[in-house]
Amino acid sequence: MSTGTLVKADEHYSPSRNGVLVYFACEDVGNEIGRVEAAGGTVVSGKKQISENNGYMAYFVDSEGNRIALHSQK
Repeated sequence: MSTGTLVKADEHYSPSRNGVLVYFACEDVGNEIGRVEAAGGTVVSGKKQISENNGYMAYFVDSEGNRIALHSQK
């Protein structure tokens, strides 16, 4: 397991659809991806199975333009 943090800064950072794709683990991708549009984001790829052993993923762009992916076993 690894940890991380989200940092807001007014300089040196620019959201980008071509930048880093950060994955966050969650309990159920389907629940979380369903909250994206109400929060101002755009779903790029809804919940889909990676494989039986590797679970599920979804991918979205948040309200500030950052690319974010979600992963869960459910």
